[in-house]
Amino acid sequence: MGLDILQLHRGPVYPPSNGEEVRIWETTKALADTGRVWLAYPDADGTEYPPGVYALDLQNPFLDYKTTRIYLWNALLGLDSDTPIERLQTQRTVRTVKRYPVEFDVVCSESPQVLGAARELADHYGAALLLNKHNAMFDLLDQQLRSRNVPAPIRRRAVANLHAYEQAGIDDADAVVFQSADDRTQFEIPDGVRCEVITNGTNYEDIAAGGDPDAVRRQLGLREDRTVCLFVGACDYEPNEVAARRIVDEFAPALPDVEFVIVGRDPPKTARENVHTPGFVDDLPGALSMADVALCPLTMGSGTKLKMMDYLAAGLPIVTTPVGAQGIDIVDGETALVRDVGQFEEAIRELDASPELAARLGENAQELGRQYSWHELLSAYDELVTDIAGQRIIVD
Repeated sequence: MGLDILQLHRGPVYPPSNGEEVRIWETTKALADTGRVWLAYPDADGTEYPPGVYALDLQNPFLDYKTTRIYLWNALLGLDSDTPIERLQTQRTVRTVKRYPVEFDVVCSESPQVLGAARELADHYGAALLLNKHNAMFDLLDQQLRSRNVPAPIRRRAVANLHAYEQAGIDDADAVVFQSADDRTQFEIPDGVRCEVITNGTNYEDIAAGGDPDAVRRQLGLREDRTVCLFVGACDYEPNEVAARRIVDEFAPALPDVEFVIVGRDPPKTARENVHTPGFVDDLPGALSMADVALCPLTMGSGTKLKMMDYLAAGLPIVTTPVGAQGIDIVDGETALVRDVGQFEEAIRELDASPELAARLGENAQELGRQYSWHELLSAYDELVTDIAGQRIIVD
């Protein structure tokens, strides 16, 4: 069954440079096994990527800039989830898509900023509506606003508006895919709406192969006699930014004999000699395999964390917060050390002092990571998409 699938996202996707973009791109490739995929996002250039994948430029100025598509959009939730600006930017996306001579069978929303357009377009084409829920976004917004001491009445109104907006999308959907069972419990799933939990994954074989760690070490100028702790995360995403800043301001000064490496775009600026911030790296497997310890000091977030899947595949001993371990079959002391952020320095010292513990955790982590291969996880989309599209055809 050759389906035409429209996949909508609020921001650039290709080439992927953070966890969210990697997840979307891997999903795109999985959907392409079922039909043609039109990947629609700002500033897409119309180029065909792998066979069956086409980029569709949304031509929506509101989505062109992070300031408007994230910060302004969230701020408007303090007023209502249905503001004139939201209606205007939704209609801009809808008009752009309708100009393409394609009758879509499935419309997939990857973010709340395009949910309104996805609902309208699914109705227009008589298509199945699929929601990929990367997070319980209202819960994440609540965490972020609390961290900024936003007045409680404004915070509660914005969070309630976003929760209602997300729930309305689920009510209209034919299927919803969550990244964790915890996120699934945050919403009511109506009868007739198919619900699946598909966690984040990893390119297990590529990561486990190890890349070229010696080249990465030379590039960073790391000393051979130092323990290396690695954090992976795009720091233009607030939970990662907060975690990276904690590494720079707290962990690094407390552990001057440990080298800290922060990999990912927009890392924090620092002059600390034991902190290295190369930004995005081409050889992620090499960066992972040159490290001794993987860190996930996240205190905000939901869903599952792609960095954790990469850490597992690399066979690294991991120190993570409970937030970092969400949605993964992590067992404290067996596949990772699960600690509050205030206990990370002690945990790093514990691993440094016990090569046996580090080795055992790494071996167990790599074995656990096998179940999070992208290929195995995302193969579920084939049957899911075919089913919901087929149900629409039967109804029509």
